[in-house]
Amino acid sequence: MAESHVRAFGDHSETYVRMRLKVLAPLGLQQASQLALEWNPALQTPTVHHARIIRAGETHDILDKADFTILRREAALEQSLQINGVLTGVLVNPDIRVGDTIDFAYSFRTQFDIFDNPLESMIYPFSPLPVDLAETTVSWPASMKVQTRAGRHAAVPAMTERNGFKFLAHRITDVEGESYPDAIAPRSLPNYAWQISSTPQWSAITDHIRTAYDQASALPDAADLAAHLARIRSEHATAEARALAALRLVQDEVRYMALTLGEDGWLPNSASDVWARRQGDCKGKTVLLVALLRELGVDAVPVLVSSQNLPLDQYLPMVSAFDHVIVKARIDGETYLMDGARIGDRSLTPDAPLVYEHVLPIVEQARLEPIPLRLPPRPIGVLHVEIDLTAGVHSPARVTVTNISRSDRATEMQAGIAQLPAAEATRLYDERWTNLFKGYGQVSDLESQWRYLEDTHEFVASATARVAFDWTEGPVDIPLAHVTWKGFEPHKNTRFKDADYEKSFPSSSSFRTTIILPEGRDDVDLSVEPYEVEAGATRYFRTVQRNGNRLETDRGSITLRPYATAAEIAAEQAGMDSFKDLKATMRVKRSYTLTASDRETLTAAPSGDPETALRRGYALLDQGQHDAAIAQFDVAIAGFPTPHANALANRALAYLALNDLDKARADIAASDAADPNETILFHAKGRLAELEEDDLEAVLAFTGALRSWSENTHALYRRAAAYERMGQSPRALADLERIAAMKPEDHGAKAALANQLLRMGRAAEAYQQAGLMAESVGHPDARAQIFIGMAQAVAS
Repeated sequence: MAESHVRAFGDHSETYVRMRLKVLAPLGLQQASQLALEWNPALQTPTVHHARIIRAGETHDILDKADFTILRREAALEQSLQINGVLTGVLVNPDIRVGDTIDFAYSFRTQFDIFDNPLESMIYPFSPLPVDLAETTVSWPASMKVQTRAGRHAAVPAMTERNGFKFLAHRITDVEGESYPDAIAPRSLPNYAWQISSTPQWSAITDHIRTAYDQASALPDAADLAAHLARIRSEHATAEARALAALRLVQDEVRYMALTLGEDGWLPNSASDVWARRQGDCKGKTVLLVALLRELGVDAVPVLVSSQNLPLDQYLPMVSAFDHVIVKARIDGETYLMDGARIGDRSLTPDAPLVYEHVLPIVEQARLEPIPLRLPPRPIGVLHVEIDLTAGVHSPARVTVTNISRSDRATEMQAGIAQLPAAEATRLYDERWTNLFKGYGQVSDLESQWRYLEDTHEFVASATARVAFDWTEGPVDIPLAHVTWKGFEPHKNTRFKDADYEKSFPSSSSFRTTIILPEGRDDVDLSVEPYEVEAGATRYFRTVQRNGNRLETDRGSITLRPYATAAEIAAEQAGMDSFKDLKATMRVKRSYTLTASDRETLTAAPSGDPETALRRGYALLDQGQHDAAIAQFDVAIAGFPTPHANALANRALAYLALNDLDKARADIAASDAADPNETILFHAKGRLAELEEDDLEAVLAFTGALRSWSENTHALYRRAAAYERMGQSPRALADLERIAAMKPEDHGAKAALANQLLRMGRAAEAYQQAGLMAESVGHPDARAQIFIGMAQAVAS
């Protein structure tokens, strides 16, 4: 059972809370063993009415055996440098057992004179915990004027009156626990609640504090501050530049410390006191900034805001809707929000824009004022990788990585790195960059560094390294250029099916990759396409620029607003999936010729590293450097602790290329003994069969390779050729059709299929394939010319 009763009296209010909790299992003992309540002693006076245990039908007074301990925790001190004076009363029950019922009741008397003791509340008509009975009442003198408002999915209870008080009561029974979805956007919360407020309009809030702010905003009479103002005027010609200089002065020269004890939570210290002490909370920094801006000729006023960006336009006027104060300035017809309590702003349109869609100016006849959202003017986080392959793709590439953090992240990184010994920071960064690149090949000569850029408020971590890329597994992913996304899960509770989803805002990222290829060559295939997709109130993009031997890609995202609608989320995954298969890869073409640096790298002794020797052997074999490949395979085979089927099979292929069949057969037998299912072993068996003109054995070998990997196009091509030599043209055609289906963009696959159709006398279908080839190369009119060329080749 849970009860909450609030009564306003005009000059104060009282809140009574009672809970009856039953311990059903051992897991509940820890929670039930401690009773606690919090209050602000500057505004509230607590009273504990009773604390009891009901056990086996008997009631025991807990206060006979234990008493409350009063704690002043100041939990916000370390997180936000805030001292609020809130006290916590804690009672530890010395004897609690499964089956016990805890009955705890207390009340607060609250006197909030600065705002004439308003009555205000937002009440949600469900319980986050399972309850047998929960009752909430709000009452006030019949003469007091109040407003109520119901959200779209809530209703205000029927109002009653008795003994000179009006009542609203809400009661629920036998309900399971129900809470808001984790991902619900704050703007949807009022839709599921009803509100009550005795504040007639928004200006009634500011009227109580306007005079204090006006007086506190007087310009301090301080010579050093006057010198700062003179410097700002002389160094900056425009109002915007002067306003930014004033903002930096307040952010950089005045330490933030919030004292929110009682009325100090709402009334500012004077700008003079703030400047003299070089210390202030959001209110003190605001009045100082207002004073400076007005002295510089800028129209500036303090404004109340909600740090959670609550949808104030859906709220009744409530003091509790606000928890922060900043400055609104008008410069050259533009509205700017400025927060002196922030750190590191280097522009009036900062990297992480302030997110307050409504503000309440502390002026006469104040009204809520909508503020358009601003998107980040540039990415808040940037990761850039440059890969210099100009020496050759098989040579260790020169790699440079740069990670730029801006806004609050820059502050966090600067503070965090300052607490670490340099050696530990180096170790952590070395580990991070090694993990980024180790999947691409061998990393060496890694050097990490970092620095903070004061002028731009950026933290830059960077590194240089050498990376020997491993090309043996086919196309290599272009680092950073591709990622897949998983969208929001729909709200599970159907009550919230049309609620909005909270998005991280502001958020803007950039993952850039630069690849520099050998000059004047075209033997590396770069496959990457641009896209731009909006999904779930986020824009996802990838740009691609090719300039000679230089490729630039930039993949990133930017959140468009702090929420996404349920309809947008329903379509979000489909939008994300539209680019999930647009991979970004680079592949060394078979026509690639080794550079001098490549040869030096690939033929060098690998210092006893069999994996490196094996990869070098692959590259040399692909290049037709069979003797050099055998030398590397020799090192690999000798270096592995047990017979290595793949290395043996690859060496067999090299021997076959040199027509050394005896050594090839020996390696094939050794590979078969080590692992009879090794794919390259089947390739070697098939090639040996081809040389021995045993087409049936070749078909069997390449079929074995396809059992290991069904998309093995090399095996399909070789088996198709063997089938054709055996006179089994339909089977050869079937293999070539499989290749064309797997690689629709491969011109060679289309040509092979068309030639096979011509050999089988199916000229019309071959002509159709010639048309597809012509279209794929951008010359549809060349169909006939391509067809004639293929027909002549087949005939010859």
